[in-house]
Amino acid sequence: MSYEDVFKDDLEFLDRALHEFLPSAEIYPQTLHQAMRYAVLGGGKRFRPVMVLAACETLGGTRQQAVFPAVALEFIHCYSLVQDDLPALDNDDLRRGQPTCHRKYGEATALLASDGLLTLAFELLARVKPAERAVQLVAEISTAAGTCGMIGGQSADLEAVSKAPDSALLDFVNIHKTGKLIKASAVSGALAAGADPESLRRIERYGESVGLAFQCVDDLQDGDGYLRYMTYGELNEKTRTLLKNARQEVAIFGAQAAKLVFLADFLEQRIPVKAT
Repeated sequence: MSYEDVFKDDLEFLDRALHEFLPSAEIYPQTLHQAMRYAVLGGGKRFRPVMVLAACETLGGTRQQAVFPAVALEFIHCYSLVQDDLPALDNDDLRRGQPTCHRKYGEATALLASDGLLTLAFELLARVKPAERAVQLVAEISTAAGTCGMIGGQSADLEAVSKAPDSALLDFVNIHKTGKLIKASAVSGALAAGADPESLRRIERYGESVGLAFQCVDDLQDGDGYLRYMTYGELNEKTRTLLKNARQEVAIFGAQAAKLVFLADFLEQRIPVKAT
């Protein structure tokens, strides 16, 4: 089955939630809110919020328990994409075949829209009940998105432009810029379900492995990143080992972990066959 088939109900649930929690495009200042909606509702796999729902389901929770962290993580992911696309960073004109947010609305509005998404994410997390669970989620997600996580990885990536690539630097960039938010997605789903400590540790290790594998797959597809110092075969093996480790971590949960296992399988299926 395809990704869209397996997660059809989850994706429809998330689509409704994203529309509901984003400010209406009719609320003043309209242009700002239109830009926020444009940045979020332009498509994508919704990999991170899907993982939140899947991890919560694995541990016996419900979509409704996981909806706030799931939407919050997608808002944070989308805010990061808007900022990555800005001229000061990657200077991209297109995303998913459409003009990037700053190309459509201007740099100033795009920057404010990304700030709006980030702050709205934490407004949603504040709604989680009980309050102790909200505190856990805020701590997990803010750390993953901050200077010890995604933002720190982005900064290291900028610095790496002027340096010769090496495994330690690329590991740091990939673990922090990409991996931390994916790991937080798995952990947030577990927290939303009220996971016991041992289950939480397993989900955390699963998320760590999938988070780094996600970037490895991108590098294999793009012919960049790790492939600047590793062979295709070495990176292929590294990626498959990470995904194998991820599946082993959640195997104890049996059929309840089917969606988490599928996410690992989905990444493995995206590994390209090396051109001959």
